[in-house]
Amino acid sequence: MPAPSAAPANSGSLAREIAIIAIGGGGLTALADGDGQVTVAYCDPSTVSGPPSASVQASASCRIGYSDGSVWKQTVTVAFGSDGSPIAAWANRGTEVLQPAAGDGPTAHVRCSRLCPD
Repeated sequence: MPAPSAAPANSGSLAREIAIIAIGGGGLTALADGDGQVTVAYCDPSTVSGPPSASVQASASCRIGYSDGSVWKQTVTVAFGSDGSPIAAWANRGTEVLQPAAGDGPTAHVRCSRLCPD
């Protein structure tokens, strides 16, 4: 998917854009950690923070499905460049809401994608 030419105009479209970026759309690779890569994401428009304008960060609370089968609730943050295109994305420590079906749950109950604050 090509990178957007400008940041989305409202919280609904910004939440959708954050989810697309989390799974690898918008010109960035999908968020991942040692246990898996993001395969599906839903971001809640009511949790979007940061105005959708150029050269800012925006975040949203998202349900993130990983390739290992686990589902996490995480806040995904996207930094937009001066042209409105995403230049970086990361997720905070999350809360696991569903372990992998095979019982091969992660060794820790927090998950980091790209960058996690202490």
